[in-house]
Amino acid sequence: LSTKYYNNKIDTNGWCPFCERVWVCMRAKNLPYQERLIQLFNKPEWYKEMVPTTQVPAVLFHEWSGDSSQNSRKLVWESANIMLALDEAFPDTIQLVHDTPEYKSAEEEIEELSKAGFTYLGAARQTSGEDGEDSKLDPEEELKQKLADFLSALDKLDQSLEATGGPFRLGSEFSGIDALMVPVLERWRYQLPLKSDSPVDVLEGRPFIKKWFEGMDAFTPYSERVMGDQYSWVATNVMFAKYFGAKDDEIARSSAAAIELINSFKPKGDMKCEERFALEAAKKIVGNHEGIVKDCTSKAPKSQLFIPRSKEEDNANAVLHFVVQLLLDGDDAIANATSKPLPDVLQNMDEEQKEDAALAAKTVASRLCAPRDMSAPAAKILRAVLMIVSSRLSD
Repeated sequence: LSTKYYNNKIDTNGWCPFCERVWVCMRAKNLPYQERLIQLFNKPEWYKEMVPTTQVPAVLFHEWSGDSSQNSRKLVWESANIMLALDEAFPDTIQLVHDTPEYKSAEEEIEELSKAGFTYLGAARQTSGEDGEDSKLDPEEELKQKLADFLSALDKLDQSLEATGGPFRLGSEFSGIDALMVPVLERWRYQLPLKSDSPVDVLEGRPFIKKWFEGMDAFTPYSERVMGDQYSWVATNVMFAKYFGAKDDEIARSSAAAIELINSFKPKGDMKCEERFALEAAKKIVGNHEGIVKDCTSKAPKSQLFIPRSKEEDNANAVLHFVVQLLLDGDDAIANATSKPLPDVLQNMDEEQKEDAALAAKTVASRLCAPRDMSAPAAKILRAVLMIVSSRLSD
């Protein structure tokens, strides 16, 4: 009997599209694995020595044989190579990469779409043609052409999804093509409407791309851990927009959209609350309690400056302790966040302390990022509980 597993190295923020491809493939195959997070801009020396390219992701396969105690290991990097290696190493699991004309055609299509999308996003006032000479188009006309090419590529994908019947790219079953598609389409779904120049809604007029998203959202290997949620991508776009020198209007639009979503975290009616996701959220808070407290009370935050921070660590500590107690109620976490009496440590605070504790809860909800910190379902429950408690303290 042979048992194989892999040690997966992915980026700490959950933004790397190549890592996301491997991550969803790993979960689609339901493989046992150990995960190591790697900081993209501060990679440890051991990682740079182990991986020739120094890039993420990388997978270290371990193989044990029942007839021998020898441990043979194989390191694979580059997401395309990892996807092939996973199929080879685990032939009894769902096979994701296929040597068929349909697969190769779909792969080329998503490559063309990605190129068109990122060319449009990278459009600048001064561009160069393929031959290296300055473009003969004026900047506005060039941007219009790149946008038209991108929209055409999106329409082509919608038509291909219609032809296969969906919900996935090759038909009724998830494949490696869907793993290639989801990192870019997920981001574009939430971030492109925020563009100041020629915003794009990838779903508008494309019912089969919408159907594909519905299929991915129902595909639990993706939706229960790998998926990023709308708020996380909108809030992240504030940072991306500043980093890539976007116009102030796009930064302002992104910040306003993020604040609007923050205000929607508190559920207006009944909200589904599954125990496993409530407990996942509780585990994350307990495991990183000190870091969360320091972050939400930081006097000099380095990112997401549109999110106000609370003042006192003691107030943040008290509110997080109560939130964890509520999360441990499992299925009843959200309901109990509304009805369970506040603990004495919160009830006995003066008004200024209560307001500060309320702000701490709201700050943690606003700083929470899926899938970086936890799954999207767990993040949704945690944000709801935090905002309900914040509201009770502010009343």
